[in-house]
Amino acid sequence: MNQIQIMLCSLTNLFDRELWRDFLTELEQVVSSKLSHIDTNDPVRKKVESIEDAASFICDIGESENSRTIFAKFSNIKVEMTIILFRDSENFANNISIYFPEKILDSGEGVSVLDRAFRMANRGLQPFYSVCDRMAAISGKRKLSRFAVNLQAELIGIFWLTYLNKSYVDYFGGERFDGLPCKKIDGLDGVLIELGRTPADVSVSREEAERMLGEDSFVDPSRADDKPIGRYALRFDKLLKLESTV
Repeated sequence: MNQIQIMLCSLTNLFDRELWRDFLTELEQVVSSKLSHIDTNDPVRKKVESIEDAASFICDIGESENSRTIFAKFSNIKVEMTIILFRDSENFANNISIYFPEKILDSGEGVSVLDRAFRMANRGLQPFYSVCDRMAAISGKRKLSRFAVNLQAELIGIFWLTYLNKSYVDYFGGERFDGLPCKKIDGLDGVLIELGRTPADVSVSREEAERMLGEDSFVDPSRADDKPIGRYALRFDKLLKLESTV
């Protein structure tokens, strides 16, 4: 079964219990379902007693651990989450994914839920880059070498919904966004690219959007070579420095 994936890449310190308490509470409201299970293992078996406990569990990293991976799911509907957090944000980006069943696209209300969840997640987690699309479209932008994408060398791609923070808007140049269907997210100073009404109904193709911004900055699945860090994408230390001056 295909899924719709929201993926957010953030350098913000996310070991913050209050942040996760507020984020999970709002996500429950958006998807109209309670967070039911959360665990460090998949399949997820540990039941959620309260949002406060879930937030504490996410942030409960051991003193000798450098990262923490959490799996979660919601009751009644097949919405799942994967949360990967790192201590060292100068070298590793936090990665949070929310997965929805593809049938959510069958109704206008379902599409609206995706849009609201994407906007809410961006406000809450402050990513420098985030996307939403069919999971097959996102995972299909894999490197020919099969190695993981280094986000300091290139971004994965432009998808149905793509958010780029102000540092990346400035990096590409604001004029390059003029021909793209762009919107704003309340409370954020970046740009939301919305290619169409649904992943299957887009006015600008994903490939054309990448060409307009500069295709070297995005994964080309046919290329076997590794792009140099910092030439076509922002280094994390540069991103952190730029964000600290905002």
